[in-house]
Amino acid sequence: MSMESAPDRESSARADLLSSLAWIAFGAGVFVLSWRMDRLENLHINKYEIPGLVPGMLGAAILLLGIVLALRSLQRGALRPEGASQPRPPGERRYLAIVLGAMVAYPIVLVGHGVPFWLATLLFVAAFIFCFDRGRQQGLGRGNAKQAVLALAYGAATSAVVTLVFQEIFYVRLP
Repeated sequence: MSMESAPDRESSARADLLSSLAWIAFGAGVFVLSWRMDRLENLHINKYEIPGLVPGMLGAAILLLGIVLALRSLQRGALRPEGASQPRPPGERRYLAIVLGAMVAYPIVLVGHGVPFWLATLLFVAAFIFCFDRGRQQGLGRGNAKQAVLALAYGAATSAVVTLVFQEIFYVRLP
C-alpha cells in the first residue's frame, strides 16, 4: 500500500507523463537515426553487424518503455485537474543536480583522463550505489561497511560484464 496522498500521486503521475514524452521522443529519434545509418552493403557486411543495429534496438526499447510509462501515468491520473500546484522540495532539486553531476563527471573526469574504462566503471557504479542507496540499505539493517562491500561487488560485476560485452561481442575498443 502506498503512503502517497492523492495530490502527491497525481503530481508524481504528471511528472511521469512529462518524462515519458521526453523518453518517447528520444527513443524515436535514436531509432529513426539508426535506421538511416549507412548499412555498408557495398562492403558485404553481415546484416547482424550493421552499425545501426544495436542503437536501433536500444532506441526501440526506450520508445517502448516511454510508452509504457505514459500509459501508467495516465492510469494514475496524470491528466486530472490539479488543485494547488506545489513546487518540488529544494532537497529533491539538489539530489537531481548531484546525480546529473556524477553522470557527467564519469565520462569527462574518469574515462576522459586516462583511467582505464573498467576501473572508471567500477568506481562510478560502486560510488553511485554506496551514496544513493545508503538510506534504503540502512533501513534494511545494513551498516556502511556492508553497504560498501555490496557496492564494490556490484561495481565489479557491472564493470566486468560491460567491458567483456563491448570488447568481446561488439568488438569495441574501450579507452
